[in-house]
Amino acid sequence: MDDQRKKIPVTVKILNQNYDVFCFENEKEMLKKSAELLNDRMMETKAEGKTIGLDRIAVISALNFAKDSLSHKDMINSLNSTSKQKISELNNKIDDLILD
Repeated sequence: MDDQRKKIPVTVKILNQNYDVFCFENEKEMLKKSAELLNDRMMETKAEGKTIGLDRIAVISALNFAKDSLSHKDMINSLNSTSKQKISELNNKIDDLILD
């Protein structure tokens, strides 16, 4: 097996608990950044005081991430659609100029 395709153990800390997770070497930094972001979100959820219990904090944080992800996906789709429309309009203008 290629060394770059070998999974390595990485310890991340979330809500003061260590978790051992395996990932590929080239994914290690992204995993650490993801764990930091998750920890921050879970700490915020916990600090709000409305949610009790690690499971509930994790679920609420995951739902917030999912909502953010869907919002970003919608925004990207909208931007892509707008960009394609503008490109099409510019192509039409170029075609008109060439034909004149």
